[in-house]
Amino acid sequence: MRILLLACVISGAAWAADNTEARQAEARECTACHGLRLIHSQRLSQAAWAKEIDKMIGWGATVKNRQLLLEYLSTEYPDSKPVPEDPKSADGRSMPAKPR
Repeated sequence: MRILLLACVISGAAWAADNTEARQAEARECTACHGLRLIHSQRLSQAAWAKEIDKMIGWGATVKNRQLLLEYLSTEYPDSKPVPEDPKSADGRSMPAKPR
């Protein structure tokens, strides 16, 4: 039982480190051209995320670790996950996007 618990802790720590690296890659490599809101509002399959990444690279984006970014985007923003609603103000109107 202790071995199983230790394995879970170690794999969780490795996932957290990879996830942090992937979030940093997303921020560094994607926001050179657009805000994160554009990405976070998308829900795509892994194949569709791969096409998007390749399209962005074709347009000049620098992606240091394509596989890391692909795994992150397809895990965090899969087509099976609902798109979040835009935040609303107290009067029910959509709030404007925050400037970069």
